[in-house]
Amino acid sequence: MNKYWIISLAGGLLLGCQSGQQQKQEVTQLQQEEPVVKEVVKEAPIIEIQAQGIMLGKVVATRYADLSFQTSLPILRMLVKNGQLVRQGQRIAELDMFKLNNAIEVIKRQIAQSELQLKDVIISQGYDPDKPESVPAEVRQTAEVKSGYQMAKEQLAGAEHELQTAVLTAPFNGIVANVKAQAHEISQPGQPICRIISTQDMAVEFRVMETDLSNYPVGTAIQVTPIAYKGRVYQAIVNEVNPVVDQQGAITLRAKLTETQDLFDGMNIEILNVDN
Repeated sequence: MNKYWIISLAGGLLLGCQSGQQQKQEVTQLQQEEPVVKEVVKEAPIIEIQAQGIMLGKVVATRYADLSFQTSLPILRMLVKNGQLVRQGQRIAELDMFKLNNAIEVIKRQIAQSELQLKDVIISQGYDPDKPESVPAEVRQTAEVKSGYQMAKEQLAGAEHELQTAVLTAPFNGIVANVKAQAHEISQPGQPICRIISTQDMAVEFRVMETDLSNYPVGTAIQVTPIAYKGRVYQAIVNEVNPVVDQQGAITLRAKLTETQDLFDGMNIEILNVDN
């Protein structure tokens, strides 16, 4: 009797061990599969947003200009601030032009001196400098180089160009943004001091799934509302489709806004409906 009892007990222990090993294997298998589940969940919100018909986008400026000086000099005046409306040709900023004006006067005196030397060179070649039509072109050119007249003229042109670019003006009607300079700072050549955004050239940019692209052909009218102004509705017309499908199966579209009042570059918007 004891013999059968021992055999039954051993069998039970063996089954218990096998069951424990099987549970460990199942847990290990679930742990190995867990990253796959997380990766699928990561992509789910994009598909879910599209399925619910809620699409978000941004307001983008399609025409803007970053203004910068070409000369390193103190900024005399900064005449605008962020959010200010400006007209084409309106002054934005000015450099201290004392050194530039002084440099031009110095170069002009150099030109006057080199003109005397120019005449001497022409005379030495047997021509009358007071009768320029009688001086061959090659002789004139050689005389200008030897006298330093040509170099002085080039320096004058460069100095006058620097003087012209010492005043920045608005290239078109728009609004001022990204002001990064103030009076008395030293300008950094090529470094933008502000941006002028054309308020008449604004669009909304948004993404649609590849399967929904046929609902948004060029010319489609859409309605959008800014997140900042809930209740305000703006009209836009799809005018551009970026011919690239991203890794999430979406395509980027642009729609030109018919009205841009109170809209800023980068504003978040919601697509309300589509008029097909």
